[in-house]
Parts: sequence; structure tokens; C-alpha cells
Amino acid sequence: MGSEQPSPLRASFWLTDQEKGYVLMVCAIFLVGIVARYFYLKNEMPEVYTPTGIEEMENNDE
Repeated sequence: MGSEQPSPLRASFWLTDQEKGYVLMVCAIFLVGIVARYFYLKNEMPEVYTPTGIEEMENNDE
């Protein structure tokens, strides 16, 4: 099994230890960014929605 020639598709997914480290660092940075965004949005206080022009509307009691 070790002497068989791998298919080009299978061989293209083999990574060196250094490449595995780079992929792991990129994934870790991505994960930290997603978690930070989640906590930022969770703790953000929403503003009260006031549509523009609401003061100019008349109260028509019909």
C-alpha cells in the first residue's frame, strides 16, 4: 500500500507540518473573530427606533 502512487486529488490534500500550522492559525484567528463579534453584538444596546417625520404627523381621530 505504501508503494502505490496516490491519485492527484489525494496527493493535493497532503500538507506538511508547517502548512498544517498555518491552516490551524488561520482557523484559530477566524474562530476568535466570530466569538468576539458574537459577544459584541450580544452586549450592544439597541437604539430606540423613531421614524423620521413622526413629529409632523397629525392625530386624526375619526
